[in-house]
Amino acid sequence: MIWEQLQSLPTEEIIATIAAVLSVILIARQNALGWPLGILWAAISAWLAYFRWQLISDAILYISYIPIQLYCWRSWKTSDQEKGKIQPSWLTQTQQFQLVVAALLATLVWGLGVQYLSQQVAWIPKPSLLWTDAASTVLNYFAQFLQVRKRMDNWLGWLIVNLLGMYNYWMKG
Repeated sequence: MIWEQLQSLPTEEIIATIAAVLSVILIARQNALGWPLGILWAAISAWLAYFRWQLISDAILYISYIPIQLYCWRSWKTSDQEKGKIQPSWLTQTQQFQLVVAALLATLVWGLGVQYLSQQVAWIPKPSLLWTDAASTVLNYFAQFLQVRKRMDNWLGWLIVNLLGMYNYWMKG
């Protein structure tokens, strides 16, 4: 049954998934070539999120990921060439607490903003799964920022993002 479901996936979903998995593997190994694969994944995912699933926050996220991925790629290449590799490290407990508070506030602002825009702008459809979609989007930005700075805390962020994403996509079928 699972194999039949996988075979029924559109080609663009399969390509995006393969690009994403390879990107994560390369970035975890501190290989900057993971970032171009992230760009491919983001472009395909933006199209799918907006046109196929109406997950507006996700679509905005994926579109914005393209310049973010370019920045990350450049940042890693520059840091590797100028200073040697950035050593992975953890945030302090105070920084972690501040990050959680900021993420909660940012999720609230993002969700309310998307809800407002969907009521005011004709081309933005009514958001589906507003709050889990908003949280997933905001936490993506936070995890990405931590990842480019090689903060180990990014892995917890990505775990939460992926759990929220699995829920959102499961709910969307």
